[in-house]
Amino acid sequence: MKLFTREEKRVLLYLSVLLFAGLLVRQGRNYFSRPTASEAVERRAALEAFNEDSRRYLAAADSESMELWAAGLVSPIDLNQASEEKLQALPGIGPVLAKKIVDYRDKNGYFRTVQDLVKIKGIGPKSLLRWEGLITVLEDTIRTKGKSVE
Repeated sequence: MKLFTREEKRVLLYLSVLLFAGLLVRQGRNYFSRPTASEAVERRAALEAFNEDSRRYLAAADSESMELWAAGLVSPIDLNQASEEKLQALPGIGPVLAKKIVDYRDKNGYFRTVQDLVKIKGIGPKSLLRWEGLITVLEDTIRTKGKSVE
């Protein structure tokens, strides 16, 4: 008893070759889309220039911005890596709310988006608007549930 007919074998072979070719194309795209060393250096220089501009802007801004600058918040902090002390530097976050955020992260896993903060009691949409531009969730810190960042 035959498992496949001659035509079915040809179709399977064709599909296998097509799948293999697709995998090769995807690998090629991934390889050639990676930044070169010089591009990485340029990106880092641009980021440092942006941070320097941010420091200058915050130095000339209002007193709340000056406090943030003094606390080292010249660039957005990552919710999945921030300690309680770093979170307390944000406006409106005290020790209790910072502990709630860290406990939620430890219990439920990493935040996938900034909007996940509204799942924590005491944080609403108005708070998120207040922290806009000060907090972020970086793609490389999103992991599976239950793993700690520290």
